[in-house]
Amino acid sequence: MRSKLCAVLLLTLTACSGSQGGHGNQDVPARKNHVYAVGYAPISLQQPADYQQKLLYAMRASKLDAYRELTEQLSGVMTSSSSQLNGHVLQDGTVSSSSRGIVRGARVVNSYPDGDVYVTELELDLAFYQRLRRGQ
Repeated sequence: MRSKLCAVLLLTLTACSGSQGGHGNQDVPARKNHVYAVGYAPISLQQPADYQQKLLYAMRASKLDAYRELTEQLSGVMTSSSSQLNGHVLQDGTVSSSSRGIVRGARVVNSYPDGDVYVTELELDLAFYQRLRRGQ
């Protein structure tokens, strides 16, 4: 069952990683058995007044966002929702999600500003990731 789930996950991720909507590094081809994640962070919305510090904060934030995306791909996303009805009329609805996991062995493939957004691209070799998880 676990190998089927991994195979489905790999096929899904491979299909998703091929199209990057013009924001990916075209020099880095998608490789088999690798998972890719992209993180984004707005530069101008960062707290420091100095542009260079804003850029550093955005770099860090985009890297964390990419790791969050990678964690969601590897561990899944837990979602919860609630709805409130009054007389068969929806009054309120909420949806929340969370992801939790440990990512080892990922590497930054590319990191660059794109207009007012900082972008970080990560790559993870799944075979290497599995070896690290087993402690080999």
